[in-house]
Amino acid sequence: MSSEKNINHLKYTDLPQVSRGAGIINQPIASKAIGARSLHSGITIMPGNSAVPPHTHNAEEQVTVLEGTIRIILDGKHTFICNKYDSTFISPNVQHELINDTDQEVIAMVIYGSANVNRTFAETGETVNIGSDRDKFLAR
Repeated sequence: MSSEKNINHLKYTDLPQVSRGAGIINQPIASKAIGARSLHSGITIMPGNSAVPPHTHNAEEQVTVLEGTIRIILDGKHTFICNKYDSTFISPNVQHELINDTDQEVIAMVIYGSANVNRTFAETGETVNIGSDRDKFLAR
């Protein structure tokens, strides 16, 4: 492993805002773009009554709710209601969906256990790289 040091101060106000469709915004934090080698992280902002459709990842994922309430369905059968500061840890290849059933905005921190993370949409089977132009969600 390289001994090169990579130190970044990432101000929230300077983070890019990437539209994922359905009003959902991602703000990448740590990624390969800034030299991350073993994780990918960001903030996800979900407007009221929006959803990230069922999908899987090739890496572990932690979702921590910073504001609002979100419903997370794992493997299509386990439902968890996550409120402010609640978290889920999801193993690779576990199908999950994130649903904001409320009228309030949800802000969540998402951390993946790989810098090379992808998303496979359950409905189509299409696999896309996280943050790519094809990583889009349809309105509910």
